[in-house]
Amino acid sequence: MREYYIRREGDEDASGPFDIDQISSLIEANKLDASAYFYDIETESWLPISSNQELMETLFPKKRKLSLRTEESEAEKKRLAEEEAAKAAAAKAAADAAAKAEGQTETGEPGETAEESNSKEAASEQPAKPEQKNEGKKGKKKKADKSDERQKLEVTKMLALAEGRADDPSGKSPREKQAAVAFFGLRFLTVFFIASILAMAWIEKDLILTADAIAMAKSPYLLVAVFDLVITVTLLLQVTEVYPLLRFRAAVGAGLLTMLYYSSGDTILLISNLLLMGAIYFSSAIIKIRFLIACGITGLLGILGYAYVFFL
Repeated sequence: MREYYIRREGDEDASGPFDIDQISSLIEANKLDASAYFYDIETESWLPISSNQELMETLFPKKRKLSLRTEESEAEKKRLAEEEAAKAAAAKAAADAAAKAEGQTETGEPGETAEESNSKEAASEQPAKPEQKNEGKKGKKKKADKSDERQKLEVTKMLALAEGRADDPSGKSPREKQAAVAFFGLRFLTVFFIASILAMAWIEKDLILTADAIAMAKSPYLLVAVFDLVITVTLLLQVTEVYPLLRFRAAVGAGLLTMLYYSSGDTILLISNLLLMGAIYFSSAIIKIRFLIACGITGLLGILGYAYVFFL
């Protein structure tokens, strides 16, 4: 049976491979719809399910409900059919034995009565005792319960794969994890820009004390500080639409400030600025928590470099 890799719109990772029955079960559980994508081997591209007529007819038939079939359920049906056939054969054998006993009575076979012959035949074909029947029923029930439990686990695991939670079926979905990363990334960016404002202000502290507006307007450090202040306000308001502007600011800061620090001969400030700008740029773009932590450490090193130059 052909298998497919599935990826829902907005998901970063694909799930699978799934066969048609598994995909149908995901659709019944409202985990997939016709807008999901499947990987087409022939075209080597991702295509929506709705664009494939064969898949649509199979997965979305009119007034038809597909259910998940397992090997255990098919084996259970086969075993029950065999038991019914064995019971019918036993009943037929008992009837034949009774007819044979009646024939022996008519011929007068010596040393054996009809009752004895009938009892022997009946004993040979005697069904299981009630205790044995109860034990058989308990065994069947345990096997059926085990089969149902395994089927539930298979469905749970399959749904977890569809949501990208193969390692932890009870964990968060990729979208929830990305939201958590974005939350912490926003906090890191706010701290980085506040540190940048303080650093630019500290470099021009003497000019700020003079309160000369014209001179301050000519200072590149104070112009950067004002721009960073505007961005900080938007970040505090959680306006994530400014992220492209943040990356532009990081690129300009890495070029302009690095050139100014290089001309002044301050190597520590130059390295600190590069670390801080790199942390700002990537914190607004990544969606993996481990990479965000690395950016946070990088930005912290840049802040410590500024503090070392200014206070030590």
